[in-house]
Amino acid sequence: MSHTTKSYKSRRRISFGGQSGQAMLFLLMTLVILVFAILLNLDVHKILRLKFLSQNGGDAAALAAARWQGITLNIVGDLNIMQAVAIAEEDEFTIGAISNIQARLLYTGPMIAVEASQQAAKNNKMYANDDFTDRMRAHAARVREVYPYQTDSDGEMMFPEPYPNAWEEYADMLDAVANNGVAAGPDNAHYYNDRTGGHTLLRMDFYDAVAGESWCWFYHHDYELLQTYSSYNDWDELPPIPHQEYINSELFGLGLTKQTATLEDITGDPTAFTTLFTEIMEERMPGSAITETSTVTEATWYTYSSSRWGTWDIMNPEAPEFFPLTGTLKEQYNYRGADAVCRINSDGLTLLTPDQQAPMVVWSAAAKPFGFLNDTERPNDYTLVIPAYHQVAMIPVDASSAPSGGSYNIEWRDHIELHLDPYMAGGTGALDSDCYYCAQLTTWERDSFRESGVDWLSENSYLCTLPGSSGGRRGGGTRRGH
Repeated sequence: MSHTTKSYKSRRRISFGGQSGQAMLFLLMTLVILVFAILLNLDVHKILRLKFLSQNGGDAAALAAARWQGITLNIVGDLNIMQAVAIAEEDEFTIGAISNIQARLLYTGPMIAVEASQQAAKNNKMYANDDFTDRMRAHAARVREVYPYQTDSDGEMMFPEPYPNAWEEYADMLDAVANNGVAAGPDNAHYYNDRTGGHTLLRMDFYDAVAGESWCWFYHHDYELLQTYSSYNDWDELPPIPHQEYINSELFGLGLTKQTATLEDITGDPTAFTTLFTEIMEERMPGSAITETSTVTEATWYTYSSSRWGTWDIMNPEAPEFFPLTGTLKEQYNYRGADAVCRINSDGLTLLTPDQQAPMVVWSAAAKPFGFLNDTERPNDYTLVIPAYHQVAMIPVDASSAPSGGSYNIEWRDHIELHLDPYMAGGTGALDSDCYYCAQLTTWERDSFRESGVDWLSENSYLCTLPGSSGGRRGGGTRRGH
């Protein structure tokens, strides 16, 4: 009997010990799950905060840059007014000095805008981006070491200076920005050595179409290419670097030009312009007046470039390609002109994966100086630059002057600047194995890839319809969506 009782107690103790171990294991698992939940919640909070800060930093940077663009345009306009007064007084020294100041202002004004955008981003808790800073410094070196000496096939200077020692001074300003750290990349920079034209290899959406096997893109944009392409030798040559008038800064440039003519010839409506000009002079330079000598004397004036300051067609709902709007753009604001686009790249370590980088948060923001003349006229209606800008506002990035890939999308810029020429000369063997866009070209070169696209379209091309409103016009959907 005693033996039986002892055995029972022993079994009972063993059973109790097993339950205790299971409870401890359950509590431990619960604790681990709770810790991971807390870490996940903190990571989500950190990423959301990073997105919030990135958006604020990008928006602030773009607005600051656009504000300085408007200030600079107004100063250029004031100097045009001062030149009209100097012409009336036959003051040749002042006329020459004004022209020199305007030439320099087209670089210093936008570069102040660049520095202001950096300060605005940093004030919103954005830190300097090493890749952006390195790119700014590398471009300063290019301006200093290449621009003054590069010639074309005829031996002519590719980049003639707009004023004496311009490239050295411009490079110094770029270096000054880089030395302070670049937090917001000027994403609508237009570099002098950029290629022009619509070559397929310079279109980011081509690479996206290859990566996503988006055959409808080829159907709408270049069906013949998909059908007939056989090797890299089939590509047309990349477009050459264009010759242009180098008077505008590459970063946040104003899109102005110089005209040597009379004010009557430039403005097109001397009577209306003289009335407006007189009113502005009385407001900004009391005691001064425009004279007939000012309007009929030939001189060099700073004016709006027609190629940059046309109508803002992408904001017109009646245009074939337009940004979807909820309202109507006022006529006095219906111009493209100067704008500022800033890119923020933010990344950081997560608590769950401290040895890896979190997915990068990328935010691009665009802003523009707005103004008008006589309440209802566009600032560029008379071609001559005169003070007209009163405010700045955010605009859709897809309606800005930023190229589709962005000027500070480092991987994209490296691809079009460093990889395309070797590829055109030697095919995929010359491509960078770590480059996303190079990988798409490698895929594109496979015959089986292109054949699958042709086969799919032969049976399903009827599915390739563009979304649009009644009448078949395209509507809704742009690359960035904002």
